[in-house]
Amino acid sequence: MSLTAVSPSRRAVGLLEKAVLGFIAGAAGAIGIVSLVFLVLRIVELATGAETTLVGAFLNQPVTTAFDSPSVVSASTNTMDVTLRDAPDSVRAWLIGADMARSLSSIGICAVVAWLCLRLFVGKPFVRTVTWGIGIVAILVLLSGMAAPLFDGIAKAQAAIALDLDELAPFLVAIDPAPIGWAFALIVVAGAFEIGGRLQHDSEGLV
Repeated sequence: MSLTAVSPSRRAVGLLEKAVLGFIAGAAGAIGIVSLVFLVLRIVELATGAETTLVGAFLNQPVTTAFDSPSVVSASTNTMDVTLRDAPDSVRAWLIGADMARSLSSIGICAVVAWLCLRLFVGKPFVRTVTWGIGIVAILVLLSGMAAPLFDGIAKAQAAIALDLDELAPFLVAIDPAPIGWAFALIVVAGAFEIGGRLQHDSEGLV
């Protein structure tokens, strides 16, 4: 019986790969925890703060600004940050929902990356939990990209109506289609992991 010796260079590469995977998993976990902490602090601030800021509220009429430089022909903006005092509870609730929708996708991605690195570390990446995790993150990314701007727009509309802010647009939402593409890409990755898991199971049955 002959034993196959592992060369020192190959062993070093294996240790380096595990060190990199451990670093990525730790960094992803730390980022997820920090994001969760910031989300909680933001929720507390929105729920109890005396002032509430509507970031990028759309205006009914663009506001022009003058510049001293002769190179600037004209300058205008159709959005503005508006800080409210004693905002209605409905406005606070929708803003909290928007922040939660934005943060859930990043927290979910960090969790799946950490779990995937752990599975790669032990040499078994093609497991059902990784596939389901990637699929859930795809749904979170899609919901985050659609729900966050929608909730934010509803909050600004509620503020405009409740406080008679005629300068603000009644209801206007700008949706970025990029999260939709990212969600479809993650679904494809989840499908690839599902196929990889089946192939791994079939190959184990042949041994």
